[in-house]
Amino acid sequence: MEEKIKTIEELKDVAANSFVVVKPSKHRKGNGKVSIPINSYAELSWYIIDVLKVSVAALEADSEGVGNVRNIPCAVSGVLEKIIEIIPLEEMDLLDKIRAMLPEEESEQQQD
Repeated sequence: MEEKIKTIEELKDVAANSFVVVKPSKHRKGNGKVSIPINSYAELSWYIIDVLKVSVAALEADSEGVGNVRNIPCAVSGVLEKIIEIIPLEEMDLLDKIRAMLPEEESEQQQD
């Protein structure tokens, strides 16, 4: 079992290694950005095409025009795979650690 974080300095140390998905924006203070891992420009192009295909399929779901979009399952799969890659798991782990630091009474009160 992991030790509980007892001081702000310990929390800062853990946080420094936990906030890895959302990076601070260099140009817009207070904003952050998420990078989508891409191996090449070709992969980026296919990802953008998949997003567009999924969007077209969603807009035309009730019409016959959806037949113009080829390989919808592949496009949806590609979009979902990239979304899975940008889920901030490390940050969620930090939130669990912070929650575990709260006294039991506070945790129970927040659930009510």
